[in-house]
Amino acid sequence: MLRGPDLPQGLQAQVAALGWHLLLTGPPHLWPDQRLAPVLAGRADLITVHRLADRGPWPGVAQALVRPDGHVGYVARGADLEGLRAYAARWLPIGPM
Repeated sequence: MLRGPDLPQGLQAQVAALGWHLLLTGPPHLWPDQRLAPVLAGRADLITVHRLADRGPWPGVAQALVRPDGHVGYVARGADLEGLRAYAARWLPIGPM
């Protein structure tokens, strides 16, 4: 298991808050709210978004979802959100169980 990163300094303190934390690196224009909407739909109060720009733990464009226990559950390079959407659908399903 990969523990959540602490770069930029203090990031671990931010992701220590209850809930899931979505870390996004790369140019901010890649991560507008409307692009994230399919991932966050029905989960917006469960996932806190952190747009890290070029201050993130991974160089270039990347996305990671830190679980409530502080471990990275999902990480991927690039701006394609399909893998993240599938991960969220599996572990944070929407609707009645």
